[in-house]
Amino acid sequence: MTSPTTLVIVCTLNEKLVIDEVMQGILDLKDPALNVLLVDDDSLDQTWRNYGTNWAAKYAEFYLLRRPVRQKGQGHAWRAGLNWCFEAETHYDRVITMAGNTTDDPAHIPALLAKLDAGADVVVAERSADPGGDDGQPRRKWGFTNTAVGATTVDDVESNYRAYTRAALDAIKPLTTKSVDHRIKTELLARCAAKKLRIDSIPVPFRERSDKSDALGGNTSGGGAMGLWLKRMVGRA
Repeated sequence: MTSPTTLVIVCTLNEKLVIDEVMQGILDLKDPALNVLLVDDDSLDQTWRNYGTNWAAKYAEFYLLRRPVRQKGQGHAWRAGLNWCFEAETHYDRVITMAGNTTDDPAHIPALLAKLDAGADVVVAERSADPGGDDGQPRRKWGFTNTAVGATTVDDVESNYRAYTRAALDAIKPLTTKSVDHRIKTELLARCAAKKLRIDSIPVPFRERSDKSDALGGNTSGGGAMGLWLKRMVGRA
């Protein structure tokens, strides 16, 4: 029996120093049914170039979607990745979304897929505790949003790290979402709840963003994102 084909959508912004670690983590799973699409918001540190050189050129199952500078933001990025999925020649039976800044550990992909295999329509990797917690219990800081979207079986409704069946995505029509920023995560889950899809979760440890990650422009030499922007403007980047 042929394994379902899964597309892992990884969104990045200025993650040149950590993207290799994320991609290697996916490769280490040695799952031939996994394809990977990196959606890059035209990173000033040229994360997209690093990816194209080190991964997409070497492995047929890796793809790159470099987005123009206009319409940046998580909402636009996730929609672009899902649109690519729907238009791809390969029919993907399952889709995983995750961040490219090391906060989402690829090692949990098999557990997410196992929940789909067990009958879930959507599976959320639920971060188990916030930094500083001393009892290892969820802080439930997403409680209000949780109630608003109706996804009461999941505490962490703002987790990027999720798995969807293709049927679930077809049902919620993600390309018609309106959010331009991180709120797309709750909007998508609200649609899943409204469609009465089976929403499940797996517990994962809370992971801090790597100190090498430069999504906010703070760690790249030359003055961070602003320095890179200035270099690009004068043709030096």
